[in-house]
Amino acid sequence: MAPVSKNISASRLVGALLALVVGGPACQGNQSGFASHPTAGSSPGAGSGTPASDPGGEVKPDEPVSADPAPLQPSRPIAEALAAVPASVAARYVFSLSADRSELTIDPRPEPTRERRDVRGFSARESENGGKIITLSGGPFRHGEWVTASFSERVREPGQLEELRRAGYDLEVRRDLLVVDGEGDPSPTVFAFSADPKKLGIVGVCSTTTILDFGVTGPKNIAVRKPVIYLYPSEPTRVNVRLELDGELVADYPKLSASGWTVLASPSGELLDEATGRHHRYLFWEGTSAGFELDPSRAHCVPADEATTFLEGVCDGFSLTDPECGDFVSYWLPTLLGNPYTLVELVEASTYARYAQLHITPQPDTVIRPFMILRRSEVPVDVGAPAFPRPARRGFTVVEWGGADLDELARTR
Repeated sequence: MAPVSKNISASRLVGALLALVVGGPACQGNQSGFASHPTAGSSPGAGSGTPASDPGGEVKPDEPVSADPAPLQPSRPIAEALAAVPASVAARYVFSLSADRSELTIDPRPEPTRERRDVRGFSARESENGGKIITLSGGPFRHGEWVTASFSERVREPGQLEELRRAGYDLEVRRDLLVVDGEGDPSPTVFAFSADPKKLGIVGVCSTTTILDFGVTGPKNIAVRKPVIYLYPSEPTRVNVRLELDGELVADYPKLSASGWTVLASPSGELLDEATGRHHRYLFWEGTSAGFELDPSRAHCVPADEATTFLEGVCDGFSLTDPECGDFVSYWLPTLLGNPYTLVELVEASTYARYAQLHITPQPDTVIRPFMILRRSEVPVDVGAPAFPRPARRGFTVVEWGGADLDELARTR
């Protein structure tokens, strides 16, 4: 299992995902729907809080029910527990804890799909990868501990057992359970995990059991922002630029004609639009795409306080001029400053060209197209941080920069 500070990117998953989550201040003392239980590897017995039963499952009326012992007080710090997720759980789930320990995110490892449901007793919202970000009402999260037990060993309320049975859980299977508590509420909340790849999800039991389904959705269209094209011929030249886009064009300036842009370009970069007679510093377009996926091994993890330095480094790494760099940094800086951390990948030119092809006449000598895809992260993430190419600018040079914030849905016209 990767350390909790890692964030795992995932792509499309077709199938229904099941998750059940419960917690919050209602989980007090012996109100809990979970009986007090043994630690990992032990078996239920006297003092477990479960009435004695015969092999057929009927409660023996002549045997008294033991008094409820004190609620479990996990002793291992939550971060340590999440760094030691059992293999049976880690194979299908990804855990992430926010820096202030107020939010625990549990994602299915394959790309899930999204469906929003109401959650009672605590707050849960949709995560970036289709799971749930859980905020414990009695939080922030404090302790965590893994135990091994079955639902029949741990849950004493018949209604909860029946609900779990209807949801498709085998009540007799011993499984790895994550027990957590909060700074403001020491009573335990317990999470179990479906091993069925067709029903990936989480089960949480405290004083009640709540079922949350993760639905099915397709890839989302994200906005491709601010691609701007600079032209620097060696001498004043009439240049035609056609854009072939695997997506929807949502904005362009100057206005694209059926034959593209036709401008008189000077070595200084000034452009005269023949259609309108207006002068421009660059050609601008925006579009949509559903095809970009961020690869952490090819990305950089940028803290907010290093955003300016990083963006200037991108400018140097792609041989942008000072005016081009000023345009680039001033556009992307607010986005990076708004995130605790930003994962940024500079997409390979060949990959970007499959999405947006430029057909330029006359043919340029040098084409430089830095294109970023980026995503917000609450915590630092281990990344590859590859070097930038530092291309040489020779002869007729074309520069285009742009990017796509994968957290931002496109608004098409």
